[in-house]
Amino acid sequence: MTDLRALLAEAFDRHQTGEFEEAEGLYRRILCIEPAEVEALHRAGLLVAQLGRLGEADGLLRRALAQDPTETEAAVNHGKILRALRRPEAAAGRFRHALALAPAMLTALEGLGHAEREGGHAAAAATAYGRAALVGAGPAVLHQWGVALDGIGLADEAVEALRRSARLDPTVPSVALRLAGLLQRMGRSGEAAGWYRHALVIQPGHAEARRSLSAIIAAIGAGGPPPAT
Repeated sequence: MTDLRALLAEAFDRHQTGEFEEAEGLYRRILCIEPAEVEALHRAGLLVAQLGRLGEADGLLRRALAQDPTETEAAVNHGKILRALRRPEAAAGRFRHALALAPAMLTALEGLGHAEREGGHAAAAATAYGRAALVGAGPAVLHQWGVALDGIGLADEAVEALRRSARLDPTVPSVALRLAGLLQRMGRSGEAAGWYRHALVIQPGHAEARRSLSAIIAAIGAGGPPPAT
């Protein structure tokens, strides 16, 4: 066992320093000695995924989880690989597996939200993203939460999620544009104009934002109702 741990440590060091061929050889050597070595299966799966061999990675992670279903990191990483293989339903199942073991695991909540979105389940995606927001999700996930909430007709909640995303990272034009378009649809043209201006500060050449802002200003100047998107 001591020899296996030493080999595993060496394989991990090689893996971390980008010596992928040497690391893979060591992982294979370990698995020849002990085919059920969970950590070697997991790490070898991550390595071959990095090398683009996703089908092989899927098999290795399945073997790792068959040996130890309580490995939450392996479950999350398997979910990521299944997403990359464009199998969102299977990925969602793996993320739920991880969450059954660790209900507040942020990477599993984020992964579940992404998988549900990719599977076309907007309400389930919104729920997962909302749970992620409660445990400290970053601006990108808050953005996706806002999009999912908007998709299921919860416009006010979507605005708040997008505002939170923008507060955490005010440099993302897509968030400002999403907020502006949503507010414009809700008839809140003054707020929409402010977010179009914000988007143009970040990305001055954005033609859609410039056109939309001009249309709002023209409609307000003419005394008519501002245009809806």
